[in-house]
Parts: sequence; C-alpha cells; structure tokens
Amino acid sequence: MVRMDEMLKIETSRLLLRDFLPEDFEALFAAVQDPDYQQFYTEEETTREFWEALFARMLDAATAEDRQVYQVAICLPEGELIGNCGVRLEDKKNRQASFGCAIGRQYWGQGYALEACSAIIDYGFAHLPIHRVYAETNRENSRARRLAERLGMRLEGILQQQKYFRGRWWDTAVYAVLEEEWREADK
Repeated sequence: MVRMDEMLKIETSRLLLRDFLPEDFEALFAAVQDPDYQQFYTEEETTREFWEALFARMLDAATAEDRQVYQVAICLPEGELIGNCGVRLEDKKNRQASFGCAIGRQYWGQGYALEACSAIIDYGFAHLPIHRVYAETNRENSRARRLAERLGMRLEGILQQQKYFRGRWWDTAVYAVLEEEWREADK
C-alpha cells in the first residue's frame, strides 16, 4: 500500500500530479472511454481488462525499489482525476524515456494536457537519468501530435504501416526532445 507521504506529487498552477491510488481506477478508466480517443488504439487496448492490468502495473511501478515508471494521475486542485501522463525509463543504459498522456474529453482544449505534460517531462529531466524523451503516436492523431510539438518535441520520423488494427495499417509518428533542448527552451 502506498503511503501519502511517500507519493510523488507535482503541483502546477492549476493541477496536481500524483501517484495513483487503488481507488482511482474508475476515474482513470472513464477518462479513456471516449470514441475519439479510442479510435487510435487497438480494440484490446480499449477494454476494461486491458486497463485493469495496466493500472495494476502502474500501482506496482510507483512503489518499485528501482522505480523507472512515473505514470501519474492528473488531478484538479479539488482532487478530481481528469487523466494521466508519464515518463517511463525504457532504456536505462542509453537514458531513453517514453512519454504518454491521456485526458478526459471534457478537459480537452483547456491547456491541462500541456501543463501536466510539461511538468512530468521537466520532473523526468530534473530527477531521473534521462537524456532523451520520445513519444510515439498514431500519425492521424492530430491532437497528440500538436501536443508533442507544443512541448518542444521534434518529429523524428514516420514509421510506415507499423501497426495493424481495426482492419487497416496505421503509421506511427515518433517525436522526441533531448534534455539540452528542453533546458534551452525553458530559458
């Protein structure tokens, strides 16, 4: 069980980012049930079973002795969970971390994703052995691509027909930012 005094907490001007608690599952699952969000994921990745397994891994990762996954809840100041974002140290030797974010549809277009993602990436570069943060998203996911660009990530390439689901092939856009680029842009 996670003790509140051991939880990761990051405060921004409008949000609180914190480690997940077991009682957060329903709010997290509700945030990813929008068809506009789900269209870019496999059918399996939209199921309750998938999200229950992923949530269990996020809870375990938050208390791991050698923590490498920092997937956190995005909450409004009064405590309402509106989504999640995180950095995940995928390649410790080469200091590479993946990045991802999901936020409930009713909170789209209000700057919450940008604010939360900026904070978690900043935390990653400041406190973790990370040299490069990258994001992979469906080429057609214009919202995710715009968010990556607003975060200062550059398009590194398009992986042609990398995934097959929903009866067709999908391209993957890969974005990244280096620590030095992040720091320079922060000035």
